Amino acid sequence: MAINRIGRESAPIDPPVEDREMRVVLEIERGGPCRLDRMEGEVIGIDVRLSEEVCNVDAVVRDPAQENVSTQYFENQLCDHCPGKVFGEHGCLPRYREINEGSFVVETYVADTQAVADLVSDIRSVCDNVSLRSIVSTDRSEFNEDCSVDVSALTRKQREAVYHAQEMGYYDPDADVSLAELADRIGISTSALSQRLRRAEGNVLRQLSVECDCWDDVD
Repeated sequence: MAINRIGRESAPIDPPVEDREMRVVLEIERGGPCRLDRMEGEVIGIDVRLSEEVCNVDAVVRDPAQENVSTQYFENQLCDHCPGKVFGEHGCLPRYREINEGSFVVETYVADTQAVADLVSDIRSVCDNVSLRSIVSTDRSEFNEDCSVDVSALTRKQREAVYHAQEMGYYDPDADVSLAELADRIGISTSALSQRLRRAEGNVLRQLSVECDCWDDVD
């Protein structure tokens, strides 16, 4: 609490509030080993807190032999390839939804699509790979319910094709990117790329074909 010149307590100054308009789910392939790899049992949940160069973890562990679940705490030196520190640098709170062998599925909230791109780019600099599973708007002013696309329903090759297509501007009506250019970048034939994109686009369209109230006001 701040003290003014005449000794009275002044009201604390609240930090600015930022609107987080998007909820994103990322699948991250770690760039190296993790203390979690040495846990005895199956790790089914974690709560992570980073303090300077220390990683503090509550791990929910299932013991298949005894068929019980326990919560275990540990501290570990922060790894150079830890994605958690990247979230912290961007002011994001990572929520670990899945813990797989060598990878995490993490949910977080960001301000806009540029924040998503910046976050993903920086995670790639310390991890082997990161892919976007889903992105959902948190804005309730326009729609009555969420309309989202589950990117995890696409195969890895389909997600790769869509990612490069978006990055090169293939879907931008003002860009002039041919299917051949896109196929050459990925390193596959144009027929194989066309098939991947067609199946990926069909999957997305099937998800958006589900009736929901949010379409009522769309002309």
